[in-house]
Amino acid sequence: MRYSKWKSQRTVFLFPILLISLLQLNCGSQPATGRGQQVLEESAEAMGGLQALGAIENITRQGTRQTSSLGHGRDTSERLYVTPARPFTQIIDFTVPREANGSSSTQIGQMEDWVKGGYQNVAGRALRALEPKHMKAYRKEWDRDIAKFLVHALGEESRIAGITESTVAGQLHQVVSVSYIDGVLYQVYVDDSSHLISKLEFIEDRNPYGDLAKERIFSDYREVGNIKLPFSETTKEMDLVTQVREWSQISLNGELQEELFEIPAELQERAQSLAHAETYPVIATELAKGVYFGEGIGMNNMWVEFEDFVLVAEGPNNEMQSLAVIHQIRETIGDKPIRYLVTTHHHEDHTGGIRTYAAEGAIIITQANNEALIREQLTLPHTLNPDRLAQSQSEPQIELVTDRKTISDGTRTVEILHFPNPHSNGYLTIYLPRERLIFESDMFTILQGEMGLPPVRPEAQDFHDAVTQAGWRVDRIVPGHGRLLSSPPELRRHENLGGLGGLSRQPGLPPAGEFMAPHNQAECPFRAGSAVLSRSEPLPRNPSAQSRSTLVEGGARDASRDLRRTST
Repeated sequence: MRYSKWKSQRTVFLFPILLISLLQLNCGSQPATGRGQQVLEESAEAMGGLQALGAIENITRQGTRQTSSLGHGRDTSERLYVTPARPFTQIIDFTVPREANGSSSTQIGQMEDWVKGGYQNVAGRALRALEPKHMKAYRKEWDRDIAKFLVHALGEESRIAGITESTVAGQLHQVVSVSYIDGVLYQVYVDDSSHLISKLEFIEDRNPYGDLAKERIFSDYREVGNIKLPFSETTKEMDLVTQVREWSQISLNGELQEELFEIPAELQERAQSLAHAETYPVIATELAKGVYFGEGIGMNNMWVEFEDFVLVAEGPNNEMQSLAVIHQIRETIGDKPIRYLVTTHHHEDHTGGIRTYAAEGAIIITQANNEALIREQLTLPHTLNPDRLAQSQSEPQIELVTDRKTISDGTRTVEILHFPNPHSNGYLTIYLPRERLIFESDMFTILQGEMGLPPVRPEAQDFHDAVTQAGWRVDRIVPGHGRLLSSPPELRRHENLGGLGGLSRQPGLPPAGEFMAPHNQAECPFRAGSAVLSRSEPLPRNPSAQSRSTLVEGGARDASRDLRRTST
């Protein structure tokens, strides 16, 4: 009887405990969602309130920007090309969205409009429509701008996935995991004392590095009206600082100058067509029988037909461009296998498309100094956005050139030469002796539609010296950037082109009149009396219709207009 009574009492005693335990189990996800949401809501309040943040329609920031370009160091041991801090103004209209930015509110260097597309002023030398990759990148930046981040993070399209604690610089932080509207998982570091966001950590697809770890660090929060915003932003990639923005002035919801967001009339159609294009435009120009120039938007390459295979010079930009080039190869040459892809140097804009060729089974030829970096780019994981190489799971093939290499099958010969220069210590140039063509990247460039004299960098002299020492006879320069050049008549017209004009003085070369010259004096954009824009002088904010027609990419006439072209 005592046992039965005790058992009954125990049941009555344990029932509330079991009920509480069940409730706790049922709410097991509460710390991951409820607490995480509370932390983000507190952060929004610390910044001025979620409603006030949601009411931000546009923001103007003025200050300086210092960038360090990942993958552009002179050699592969230097990952970064570091530039000094320069004046920078950023104007974002979140309602479209769209952005205008440049050295000041009157000197706009680039404009992006999600609806209309965008354009950039290329170093004060020409205007160029933006590619689809640029528009996608800017959309992500607008969505995760710190002024709007919490609005989206606490919105219906995002999801809070967890919360932990971490100590940063001796200060306790709540770290909230947010599956964001852009599909990226962010670790949001919220200072436990100020309740302000100090850092975002995330991994996103970044060509050619694949799954790239990034950080966005915020500090120096100040009042901007009724909102508190950071006046210092630092971006890190691969644990390296790639951008620092220091703002001296921030304003909200000002009256926007619509002219800042205008696309030059001559570029509007092209900008619109490129903004969300699913294919990349590549124009194929036949330079000689079986030799083609592939002209892209800002990056080019060349392909050469052999008896049983194809050689491609340069694999730039990204997979979209590489797929377009391969399509053009099939259209112009047929189904011969691409056996070789020769990359001129290791800079990521020139290697961004090589993985696609590796997936096709091509041997990637690079200079020996670049081996470690090229292998890294070919083997880094691409799980977030698997490309052709990741999907194929094939083993990339690499061939190294120390000084010089010749590829010949008896019907065609291609010579590959290494010469060090200030731009890259692992540089290759590609020469076709019978056709007297030479392919180079970044040694000397005349942009499509360039106005005035192009700048000549020190490496142009190294290029000239290497060609001279090799004894190569050159009629035409095929560039990795810009438009086709005939050498030396076109180059020799300009005293400021230094040693390049000296190509005409090589022993054994025919007189200038026997070279192929794409311009007569009336057509040459560098004729006597033409406007000259110095390297440091910016383009006007709103160029006149006449100057725009000269500046707009593709506005200049060139030799390829007279040659056969096909386009995707």
